[in-house]
Amino acid sequence: MVTLKKKWGLILLGLVFPGLLALAPVEDNPPCDPAQACFDVTLSPLDVVGDFYIDGVLTVAGARTARLVGAPDTPHTIEARNIQEPGVVGLNDLFAHPDQSVIQQTKPGWIWRVSFYSPRTYLKGMLTYSCAPRAFRTLQTPACRPTIDGVSMPDISAGANAVYNLTPGPHALHTDLIGEAAPNWAFTARDDTVTVTAGRTVQFSASFPLKGQLSIKLLPEGVLADIYVNGALVVAQSASVDLFVTPVLVNTIEMRNVVDPAANGNYKYSDVSKTAATFEGGVRVVYLRPTKVWLTGQLRLYCWLANKAATDDARCSVTADGTQLGMVEQGTWATFMLAPGAHAMTVAVSGASAGRWGGPLSFSQKIIAGGVVNYTARLNLIPAAPPPSAPPPSAPPPITGGGGTSGGFELGGQVANFSAPDKMKHAGMIWVKRQVRWHPGDTASTDLIADAHNQGFKILLSVLGEPGSIAGGANYDDYARFVGELARGGADAIEVWNEMNLDREWPMGEIDPAKYTDLLRRAYTKIKANNPNTMVISGAPSPTGAEGAFGPSRVWNDDRYMRGMAAAGAAKYMDCIGVHYNEGIISPTRSSGDPRDPYYTRYYGSMVSVYYNAFGGARKICFTELGYLTGEGYGSLPGAFGWAGNTTVAQQAQWIAEAASLARSGGQVRLLIVFNVDFTVWGDDPQAGFAIIRPGGACPACDSLRNVTGGR
Repeated sequence: MVTLKKKWGLILLGLVFPGLLALAPVEDNPPCDPAQACFDVTLSPLDVVGDFYIDGVLTVAGARTARLVGAPDTPHTIEARNIQEPGVVGLNDLFAHPDQSVIQQTKPGWIWRVSFYSPRTYLKGMLTYSCAPRAFRTLQTPACRPTIDGVSMPDISAGANAVYNLTPGPHALHTDLIGEAAPNWAFTARDDTVTVTAGRTVQFSASFPLKGQLSIKLLPEGVLADIYVNGALVVAQSASVDLFVTPVLVNTIEMRNVVDPAANGNYKYSDVSKTAATFEGGVRVVYLRPTKVWLTGQLRLYCWLANKAATDDARCSVTADGTQLGMVEQGTWATFMLAPGAHAMTVAVSGASAGRWGGPLSFSQKIIAGGVVNYTARLNLIPAAPPPSAPPPSAPPPITGGGGTSGGFELGGQVANFSAPDKMKHAGMIWVKRQVRWHPGDTASTDLIADAHNQGFKILLSVLGEPGSIAGGANYDDYARFVGELARGGADAIEVWNEMNLDREWPMGEIDPAKYTDLLRRAYTKIKANNPNTMVISGAPSPTGAEGAFGPSRVWNDDRYMRGMAAAGAAKYMDCIGVHYNEGIISPTRSSGDPRDPYYTRYYGSMVSVYYNAFGGARKICFTELGYLTGEGYGSLPGAFGWAGNTTVAQQAQWIAEAASLARSGGQVRLLIVFNVDFTVWGDDPQAGFAIIRPGGACPACDSLRNVTGGR
């Protein structure tokens, strides 16, 4: 045993030498030979081992602890050499453990404890390298190939890391982005300098911005062109191309040598260009619509052989400027393409029975490039004996129909100033539509009703107000009172509100077909109480699929809204289903091929089907707006209406007539109101572009409609 004084002395001695602890013998250690001095040596941290020496002689190898023995009362050199951390990567490269030593002596039989703490001495620092091409998951994965100080390192997959032990100081780091998809990034090589500090970790991310994608499409469908980007040919004679470009930078996209295989020499397209940029990893769809340059105009000729019998072999033979164009069978239309200008036309009867009819008809016909001229060739029978001569044939029967709530198909037009009633009658229009604004407390005026009746038209009044006036269900009864007064004043039809599936027409957050049906019910009750013959038309929703983009507090898709009205019992409170169709850019006879998308509101036929079937066929359809937009005669359309940029006045006239013909023959449409007749506003909302009376006063659609209706 040692005295407490001796113990404290030894402890103080250990404190003088860092890492060296001296204690008296401890009972749980093996005793020391009384003739020897013992040294119990320990290495720390716990996970290191070393070789132990006393006075230069290796005593224990590869251990964490050891008992060394020497002569008592004699200084001994105690050492730990070759200190290791088993299983740890980086020893003697990234770091090392310095040898430890101390000179110590103790008394006979005593045990002197020696504790060596061998910290890591860092020789290098670590570089943690990340391969980080942006948005790589959206494409085939590339890889990074780093080169450090000119030495190529193994490839690293996108999103993976590698760790390098480097000497302290700056290092030149070069990275190549490799792989089949690498060209889809804005650049594929980068040079950087990283500075490493011994014992520290430096993080480095090799980032590469992804190119943006331009999806270039040429309209209309079927047209081909050479596609250039920034002056370089990308693809020849194609309708579309997708390519990757540097993000943010503005690109010039051109369509040159535009070809339409269906043109057949009747028109051509001009070159067109547009600038567009895309964002990193984004897709920008760019539509280019070249301007159609007409080289010919159309002559649509109807062959009318009076009193032709089924057994007669006779038809119209058409000649222009001495050249035969073709044959037109009795009672049919044929279209001939002619160069612009005046043409000497001749229509004669051909066939074995041709001698029964007079003729030929000779006339001069002016053709306008891109225009459509309709001509009916009427040829009368040669009388069997003179006089009298055979009477001219009657015109095709006009469209007829009944009164307010029943009857056959009828045609009308929406007007701003009601400035051309004669042209409307020429087109066969029976109805005129006007809009009326209601404010709570207003007294209904009958001036518009009287004006329409005085000029020989039935009148449809579309009655709407401000969304705030009906917020929370307020003033429903006052609105009903107002439309009831209009019915009492002789209104032939009333459309109850307008586009109530949009927050610009109905209070935001309250768009609900059940709430609208409540307003419709009250209005219907008042209208019918005052005038049972007034036709009640439900307000036409806006044809839209934007609910997903803006949310149901601001907009409902019109098909869902109509189903909601049907579920709320709206059919009991209307005579006709209000419909708007004014976004068409193709013929109403088509059911596919709209270049924008296949959404059902693009097509006349699917609009009729969706609205008619929403109520199980219990009510017919009333188109309170049907029109086709064209900027011809005004200039370029505003950006939001660019979808109609290729529509011509000739197409407008043709398509409106086709829609009227389909409506009349289909049996599902009660009323078609052309939108519009005489609007002149041209701005952000180019309503004048829908007008069938064009700048200068011409009305091609009036003529095409007359060919369908027979006029008035």
